[in-house]
Amino acid sequence: MRRDTAPSKVQLLGYFGWGNFGDDLFRETCMDRASLMWPDSRVRVFEGRRANVSESSAARARRLRTAVHGAVWADAFAYCGGSVFSELTGTAALRSRFFPRHSFEALGVSVGPFSSAVDGREVVRALSGFDRVVVRDEESLERLDGRAEFGGDLAALSRRLDAGRGRSGRSQDGRITVCPSRAANVPAADLAADVAAALGTHDGEVTVLALNSHPRLGDLDAAQAVAARLRTAGTRVRVLDYGDIGLEGVVAVLRSSALVWTQRLHGAIAAYLLGVPFAIVDHHEKCGAFARDVGLRDGFLVSGFAELSPTLAVADHSPDRAQASLWTRTPVEYRDRALRTYTRVHR
Repeated sequence: MRRDTAPSKVQLLGYFGWGNFGDDLFRETCMDRASLMWPDSRVRVFEGRRANVSESSAARARRLRTAVHGAVWADAFAYCGGSVFSELTGTAALRSRFFPRHSFEALGVSVGPFSSAVDGREVVRALSGFDRVVVRDEESLERLDGRAEFGGDLAALSRRLDAGRGRSGRSQDGRITVCPSRAANVPAADLAADVAAALGTHDGEVTVLALNSHPRLGDLDAAQAVAARLRTAGTRVRVLDYGDIGLEGVVAVLRSSALVWTQRLHGAIAAYLLGVPFAIVDHHEKCGAFARDVGLRDGFLVSGFAELSPTLAVADHSPDRAQASLWTRTPVEYRDRALRTYTRVHR
């Protein structure tokens, strides 16, 4: 239902409570910026921070109860960030069916890719009835035939990711951070071999960072496999799990890195916003879409870790020189676009 007045009570929706860095960053950012994004509205998240780590039948029932509780409280739903519109199923479909008088927003989302033409038509039809849609990449905008706004990723609104905060403490010793992703569907042994091959004889410290801490869906097993392989070659390596160090810990690790290699999209986005050189493995359309949006230099968007050896040179450069020509859209420009697009006080 489209409405002319601002909603009074907004429920934030997303993949919250699943132990994933990117989604938890969306949650924190939207709550922190709520007064700019939804002035004069009450804004709530009903999912606990670790609510969906358990996959028991009781947990599934709790998720349904939470969805109903939020829907009864709110008069507006805001889907915040991520790849939430590749199909229309589950509670998303139920909300559209049973709460048609609520207003709907989708902010910072990717639309598609779709597994079938039917899924594509259903998603596009559903989004056409939303009060507001802001996508984070050009590919999503094209799928909606331009009937949306383009704001980039919601993480651009995060005050944690200010490149000017704490940059003087940045490592100068060639420290590399590697962020593997279970979602890339690469066997852990192959992933480890690729990272080891790319690092070669690099003698700096390596941090392997698991950005998804879910027991089944998370990255810790892959991170440990990479670390074990590197240790056999004598590399100084540590493994860190997002579930243990939280948002603040992840930002500290990325900020102190000379170079970030990542399969996880938000390893790349956070590094970029912090002004840290990064290279991203293009295992999903959204990864390449982000790289193209910021104008990432050739050779820093690759199909696998094994191709990343040439990027090691930037780890030995001074911070200013390392950043100099890695991207054509600056983090400041990326943030400014997000502020103009997402925050209503700038509209």
